Amino acid sequence: MTGNRFVCRHSALNWAEFQTIQKWLHRTVEEQGFSDATIDLADLRQAYPNGAVPLIVLLDQYRQTQGVDFDIVPPSDPLCLRTMTEQNYLGYLAAGKSHAAVSGRPNALHQFTGDSQLNDLIDQQIHQVLERAVYAEGVLQSFEWALNEVAGNVLVHAGVDVGWLQVVVHPNSRHMAIAVADGGLGIPANIRSAYKEFSGKRDEDAIAFALQEGITSRPDFGQGKGLTGTLEIAKSNLGGRIAIHSQKGKVEWLDGRLRIAGDFPPFTGTFVDIQLDTSQPIAIEKALWGKGPAFPFNENFYGQDTRVGEMKFLLSEEASSFGNRPTAVKIRNKVENLLVSAPNDVLVIDFQNIDLIASSFADELFGKLVIALGFVGFLSRIRIVNINKFCRGIIDDVVQSRIVQSRSNQNE
Repeated sequence: MTGNRFVCRHSALNWAEFQTIQKWLHRTVEEQGFSDATIDLADLRQAYPNGAVPLIVLLDQYRQTQGVDFDIVPPSDPLCLRTMTEQNYLGYLAAGKSHAAVSGRPNALHQFTGDSQLNDLIDQQIHQVLERAVYAEGVLQSFEWALNEVAGNVLVHAGVDVGWLQVVVHPNSRHMAIAVADGGLGIPANIRSAYKEFSGKRDEDAIAFALQEGITSRPDFGQGKGLTGTLEIAKSNLGGRIAIHSQKGKVEWLDGRLRIAGDFPPFTGTFVDIQLDTSQPIAIEKALWGKGPAFPFNENFYGQDTRVGEMKFLLSEEASSFGNRPTAVKIRNKVENLLVSAPNDVLVIDFQNIDLIASSFADELFGKLVIALGFVGFLSRIRIVNINKFCRGIIDDVVQSRIVQSRSNQNE
């Protein structure tokens, strides 16, 4: 670190490294008065949401409030460079100088303003998450509920127009990370404005107080259940955790206990970091005081205009072509997740406007579903409609082959 140039000497951009950069920026911009700064990330090998997202929020604040110009030296490691590009980190860090942030990327960080944009973004995230993996019971409902509640808090409580949201799913490690951030007022300031007894108390105590059920700085907007419920969801998930950073305080649920501590340097605004083990079930009704979500996502997206006990899956909306296994894997993940989330419903797969599917696609989707569900289970849970003779013949062929193969394996 010399002058107005910071060189990242660690291989990982995480919360600890973010705080190191934050301290340097405070000295460089606030104390020394530099209006330009270079952040050299050439040595990075990994970037995590809990390091990249708060750094992006901080740089955005400096740009907007003090007009600071930042140059970002990207990672030299090809894999890290690709990851940071695909997750929009470089696009937002460099603010359009060298890499552009792209909307719609899976696992990527996205900026939102206003409720309409946030609603569209959450819908997009739900569809992408459905494709990425198969989840244990209650995980998807918990994910959607927490995402809506925590991101919605930005619009109501932050006092700023811009929020940041990222959902990362790692199928192999069965891990999901949810990051929501803003550069606004912060939880402690909101609590002190609503509860005068917290004037002069520590920021971390104000955050812990906000995690209690019924505590809200805006009773005209809510009932104080968002953060509390999200904490309970993390507690209910074996391996789940949540960390909330706001101003000079941090509250974290980790390894079965709630940790309350000071956070320095302070993070202007609020950063919520949620981690879930997607292979571990979540008893969402128990976590949410005996009440599940009013509108489970499967009904919101796949139960519209259907009879009770049915979900409609319009295959033509899931892909532009149906000729390869990777596409079929994403669709099968969605189908399996829908069946788990609504165990008493029949999924109606509609082939409307689809003239052709490849055998490899049909095998990956329908052949493997038959093996997973069993032939009787498949017939009782899946109904195929509006399918032409050719596509039906392809499916019949791969299903019969899978059944023969399965019986042969059992006899060996």
